[in-house]
Amino acid sequence: MQVTGVRQRDAWGRREFPPVEQVTGGVWSVPVPIPDSPLRYVLSYLIEHQSGVVMVDTGWDHPDSWQALSDGLDACGIPMSAITAVLITHVHPDHHGLSAAVREKSGAWIGMHEREAAWLTRMTGWSFEHSGAWAAHQRWCGAPLMHIEELAEARRADGQARSLAHPDQTIAHGELIDAPGLRLRALWTPGHTPGHLCFHDETRDLMLTGDHVLPRITPNIASYDRESSPLPDYLRSIDALRGIQPGEVLPAHEYRFRDLDARLDVLAAHHAERLEEVGQVLAATPAGLATWQVAERVTWSRGWDQLSGFPRQAALGEVLAHLRHLQGRGAAECLDVQGVGRWRPAQA
Repeated sequence: MQVTGVRQRDAWGRREFPPVEQVTGGVWSVPVPIPDSPLRYVLSYLIEHQSGVVMVDTGWDHPDSWQALSDGLDACGIPMSAITAVLITHVHPDHHGLSAAVREKSGAWIGMHEREAAWLTRMTGWSFEHSGAWAAHQRWCGAPLMHIEELAEARRADGQARSLAHPDQTIAHGELIDAPGLRLRALWTPGHTPGHLCFHDETRDLMLTGDHVLPRITPNIASYDRESSPLPDYLRSIDALRGIQPGEVLPAHEYRFRDLDARLDVLAAHHAERLEEVGQVLAATPAGLATWQVAERVTWSRGWDQLSGFPRQAALGEVLAHLRHLQGRGAAECLDVQGVGRWRPAQA
């Protein structure tokens, strides 16, 4: 993998905010800050066409983020009124938080995959009270009360999911975006979320990967209920991008790079290793472990004890996704013991 966003990478290493950059003719990247997040910023992309500009992802809904997006447009010489479409890779608030404001100021339409629109509807209906299904799921995972209370309070204070804009139209896999003179093709890549989209600019040979492929960290692939199993989807989505080998990859975080296939190999290897590790944890305690207990026993870059709040919840969901995948392969099973799911190696 070759880093092409050198200024972005250097800024990341110095823990500084990266610059607005012209990636190539008619394409710009605008960093938009994410308050109090280790991810620091999301990269919003602007792609010129014959009648205006398409924006891919908008950023977190916060005054500082809106100011950065507005200043970035000014730096590119693009008025907000030139935005004709807002394309959403996925509806996490750091990507979709400002979409309603951009639509209001520009008149642009908002588009996302139909599975993402359905996921957004589900998210906005979640209740984070102790009596709700979300808290019941946390207890089923074996999460302690302190974690449930901490996350519930943060969710209530945040409120981002309840204010996210619903789309004006949906975008299908393989569809060319309706923008004159632009060959921007949507690629459905579920895993990080059910309706995640990448966008391939076929004219400029650029691949916008959202959170599906990042250059340094592995995207979070997490189960947030007892039924979903996103890891098989993610692994298939990795395979679906193999062989395209665009001239440059434009991720939503960190920095631009080349050699997409090499990065896909690393991501696939990571999940194979994680599946092996989770299987070893189960084998060491054949009587069974709750999802939380498995998460405590696997390795994390910062250590489980250093995680809290949303990062710890993301880690818990990732472990559950790997447990579900092992279950689907016949290598693990789950028993409901007094309202807690306990995982063990599959019995012959």
